Amino acid sequence: MRVTSAAAAVLAAAVLLVARPAPHSSAREEGTPLGKSNFAVALGGLDPASRDNWVRLGEYTFTADGDVLEVHWTWRQPVRVRRASTGNRAWGCTGRDCTVLTASGWQSAGAARALTGEYSVRDGELHIAWDDGHWEDWTLTSLAGGELADVELAANDLGATHGFGNGSNAPWTARVPAATIAAADQAAFVHRYYLWKTRSGSPYIDHGDGSPFWVTRWKLCADGRCLGARTHRERDPAHTVYYIAPANTASAHRRDTLWHWRTTLADGRKETCYTGNSHVKPMIQVVDDDGGFHGWVGVEASLNQTTPEGRNADDIGIFRILR
Repeated sequence: MRVTSAAAAVLAAAVLLVARPAPHSSAREEGTPLGKSNFAVALGGLDPASRDNWVRLGEYTFTADGDVLEVHWTWRQPVRVRRASTGNRAWGCTGRDCTVLTASGWQSAGAARALTGEYSVRDGELHIAWDDGHWEDWTLTSLAGGELADVELAANDLGATHGFGNGSNAPWTARVPAATIAAADQAAFVHRYYLWKTRSGSPYIDHGDGSPFWVTRWKLCADGRCLGARTHRERDPAHTVYYIAPANTASAHRRDTLWHWRTTLADGRKETCYTGNSHVKPMIQVVDDDGGFHGWVGVEASLNQTTPEGRNADDIGIFRILR
């Protein structure tokens, strides 16, 4: 199912930005949220009428005594960043052997910002009070027979209009290998997204939920670290090539990136690997308590670096591929 609705995005923003009083810390339930410590979370401030939109992808770590640490990466339309190399060359999997690109900053752990705060849980609602004075409210739901938790943004004072994430007790170093991902039934993964983009210069929020991701079969690349796929529409000889790679050449993390572009665009520039406005999507692996792979939580930060349309040619938003 796919829905395009600027009005829905405006309504969502109005709901999520309504301030509410913080619950008293004395009312907090014991333990971490639904018994889970590590949450991959995507947030976005997406307004069809704005060209100052932003997205944030973070790792929230909760302790049983009520403390929370977040490490996050942010991309904003006013801050023009280019694509950057992950250092991972994907070869033997798409017909185009390329070094995978990502949104600049994602390849560097040092580019992240850290926040600390306190949290409380009451009646399935998670409240986070950050030490910088900001706050977030989330709705908690148990998934996968209790092996995974889901969070949906309920309210905040950050300016975020959309947000979701997933948590478990799998450590942030528990990376799922590319071969395991390639062997998974990709048709069982649901693709949900909210993306700011324009059509003929008119901005809107592109929203979809309930269907699989566009790629349902991944091929393991020769390096063993990357995945690749190639798709095309019926009666259309132009292929789109897709790559998944770690955010950098290190292994002890769950940070991946999705990179895709149409081959005709590269051919038009006489390139094997496209250097123009490709789609770059940082994402974090969703792993359950037992190490099982459930997909990714991610953001798109495809800021225009090629055409004269400026921000009108940006694609920016949040997404999740989850089973």
